[in-house]
Amino acid sequence: MKRHAKLTEGKVYRNRNGGDYLCRIVLQDGAIMTNLASGWQCEAHTITQYDDGTIEWDYSTGGHFE
Repeated sequence: MKRHAKLTEGKVYRNRNGGDYLCRIVLQDGAIMTNLASGWQCEAHTITQYDDGTIEWDYSTGGHFE
């Protein structure tokens, strides 16, 4: 497990909830993420990445449909 994981722009990550998210922009404390199934985009804060490659975040802001 790696807290405050640094993601890679343009890469797709599987969230622990099962959704696939595209990392659009890496930020200092998170990233702009877009759910590939729904188009929901948000700023994810304090991202944790697990040994299996899945991610989750503490909270998100600015959520909207792209």
